[in-house]
Amino acid sequence: MDEGPALSPQERKILSDIEQSLEADVELQRTLSSESRRRVIAWSPLAAGIICILAVLCLGLLVAAAATSSPMLIWCFTLAWVSLLVTTALYLRGWYRNRGARSGGAPPARR
Repeated sequence: MDEGPALSPQERKILSDIEQSLEADVELQRTLSSESRRRVIAWSPLAAGIICILAVLCLGLLVAAAATSSPMLIWCFTLAWVSLLVTTALYLRGWYRNRGARSGGAPPARR
C-alpha cells in the first residue's frame, strides 16, 4: 500500500541523521529500556499472592463476624473487603495495560 510520495535523498539523509543521534543518546536508551522493563515486571505474582491473602482474610472475617455478630469484626471485614476490591481493581488495570507490552503490541486507545 502506497503511503504517499517517497522521501527525497536529502530528506532520507536528514532522517538518517536524526535516527543516529537518537540511537547515540545513552540517557534516552536507558530511559526507554527501563520503562519497558518496569511495565513487564510491575505486576508480578506477588500482587496476585496479596490478593489471595486478602481474599482468605475476608472469608475468615466474614465467618467470624457472622458467627459472633461483633461490630468490630463486621467493620474489620468491611475494611478488608474494600481493600480486596481496590487491590484487585489496580491489579487488573495494570495487567490490562501491560498485556499489550508483553505481547509486543500497544494496548487499545482510551475513548
